[in-house]
Amino acid sequence: MLTQLDRNKELIRRWIDFSNTGFAGSFDTFIAADYIGHLGAATMDRHELERLERQFCVAFPGAYHAIDDLVAEHDRVVLRTTARVTHQGHFEGIEPTGRSVEFTGLVVYRIQDGKIAESWGEIDFLRLIRELRKP
Repeated sequence: MLTQLDRNKELIRRWIDFSNTGFAGSFDTFIAADYIGHLGAATMDRHELERLERQFCVAFPGAYHAIDDLVAEHDRVVLRTTARVTHQGHFEGIEPTGRSVEFTGLVVYRIQDGKIAESWGEIDFLRLIRELRKP
């Protein structure tokens, strides 16, 4: 029988699998309606999260997010991930380069009623942008 911590970790595993499919389907299974996301200094709601994730998939189709570590305690799950992407669409003012890039991220998820209710992320977008802008 799975514990609540195991169920929370499994939710995040399925969320990452969903991400690796290019978010083919509905966010409703994973993200609470009143979701709040914190990415660096920015805050977003569920609709903004979906918009940004889908926009990222257009710029980097086939992006793969590996789960390097997954740790759960109480209602939180911490993910350490490495993303491997190939730049094939417009992103942050940069025309497609065809470059393959690897970057990392740390995300803390708060799980409530079987869905992601809140997250705090630190993603190494600086490395991504720097690699895309190399001459």
